[in-house]
Amino acid sequence: MRSKFLLCIILFSFITLIGCSKIEDTLSEEKAKQLVIEEHTKHIGTPSILYIEVKNNAYYVEWENRENKESGTDKVTKNGEVIMVEARIE
Repeated sequence: MRSKFLLCIILFSFITLIGCSKIEDTLSEEKAKQLVIEEHTKHIGTPSILYIEVKNNAYYVEWENRENKESGTDKVTKNGEVIMVEARIE
């Protein structure tokens, strides 16, 4: 009985540590920028990165493509998933 309880505590601690790892340990800032540029590169122009910050264990990347007049903010997760938060067309 005691060994099962101890095993559960160790397993819970291990899962907590894995789930709480920082995004910087999993995905670099440069890789996040590259993913956003790839996501928004179209037939007209290539976006440039204006600003990047870490919030809620994800990168928030503000970008702009002057050639097609698009801009926005994307969230990049630890898994490298790019999620559009905001987009604008001028």
